[in-house]
Amino acid sequence: MQHALNALGLALTRAPGRYGRYMQLLGYLLDHPHQHADDWTARDIDTALYWIGKSPQAVGH
Repeated sequence: MQHALNALGLALTRAPGRYGRYMQLLGYLLDHPHQHADDWTARDIDTALYWIGKSPQAVGH
């Protein structure tokens, strides 16, 4: 997940309140949908970030 967020230029530090900030980032991504993901849910985005994060080379690293 962290690799995917970094690739998108979104910062998520380990400071207290991380989960709340993560939920805000999901909200941001929902408010700015991509043409191929305009009907995605927060869970869809969370799942995509998880899988991309498991394979950082998939986002150009």
